[in-house]
Amino acid sequence: MTSFPSRLRAVLLALVCALATAPASAAAPAAEKPGASVGFRVLERTDASRTSPRFPQGRPLQIALWYPAASSTAPLTYRDYFLLSTRELAFAPAEPAMEREALAEFTSPFLAAGVKPDEVASFLSTKMRASLNAAPLPGRFPLVLLAQGNGQSAHDQAFLAEALAAHGYVVATVPSQSRLDGVMQGEQDIPTQATQQAADLAFALRALRSQPQVRASGKYGLVAHSFGARSALLLAMKDPDAAALVSLDGGIGGKAGKGQLERMKSFNPAKAKLPLLHLYEVGDRFMVPDHELIRSLDRANRWLVKVDGMRHVHFTSLGIAVRSLPALAERTSADSRTAAAWDAMAAATTSFLDTFLGEAAGTNASTGRWTPPASPLLHPEKLPATGG
Repeated sequence: MTSFPSRLRAVLLALVCALATAPASAAAPAAEKPGASVGFRVLERTDASRTSPRFPQGRPLQIALWYPAASSTAPLTYRDYFLLSTRELAFAPAEPAMEREALAEFTSPFLAAGVKPDEVASFLSTKMRASLNAAPLPGRFPLVLLAQGNGQSAHDQAFLAEALAAHGYVVATVPSQSRLDGVMQGEQDIPTQATQQAADLAFALRALRSQPQVRASGKYGLVAHSFGARSALLLAMKDPDAAALVSLDGGIGGKAGKGQLERMKSFNPAKAKLPLLHLYEVGDRFMVPDHELIRSLDRANRWLVKVDGMRHVHFTSLGIAVRSLPALAERTSADSRTAAAWDAMAAATTSFLDTFLGEAAGTNASTGRWTPPASPLLHPEKLPATGG
């Protein structure tokens, strides 16, 4: 990756959904149904069982929820998604001064990357796919929990969430644990923060079971980016209802932080039996692949899929943004394959969820049958389960 300050990288990750506002039909046709509408709502909940000096009344959890809708009438803008990040700690709407400060922080890293001010403003005002509080389609749909990477919020994976909801899933996410607990100081913080994020996801799961759009019981899926894959794996080890896990260049497949998760008392490879797809890249030195942990999960059927043309940040919607922002594409070392690679990643994610959350999920899980979508950018390796 072209070198640029770590703060800029982190903020770009946090703002990636702003760059995902290209028309949906041009972004991920394999991941949505033609004409499908998407609804969006926010659930503001407090986990009173988890108090701390910072949250003496309980841990606040903003649950962002996308779902198949009967129609879309007034689509959200990216600005709407982004400003949710100002309401994560206190659910009341932010003061105008706080919103202006947040928007200024939004603009700064893009300008530093060479994006023009009017382009940033255009992205902020671009209409997204989902409509706030749109009437849901009748029936209940399978749930997918989306675990954010460090420092990320709902907007960071909103484009992928919208695509999955358009395909027929209810998709939910909560803010990264580091936005609630503070920035990690080193690899020694991995066990604590992964445990916190897993608990956040479990709380969201319990809260969502009563939602009218969500399948009331049974299997659900997990999609996790970067650090979030560690937390999603911990949750899956505790909950047999977790039916599939998609790791988007997740920490479970990288050299950084190796061994930290494995030393936890709650880490038990024998309890990870769900199908696991790990999509990864080989271009970033800070995300050197190391698949020893994934290979140790030998009770599960696992697929390792190398994706050409992507860097770590491109596993967010930044992989779409490079189509229309040449300056940003250059700064993130995107190439002519990156946009198609994001599409292939989204298609593989959707296909994997369809296989293990669909009607034939039981048979597929026992036989380990899944075929990645055909793409010259995807290079799959199947790791068979050894039983148990």
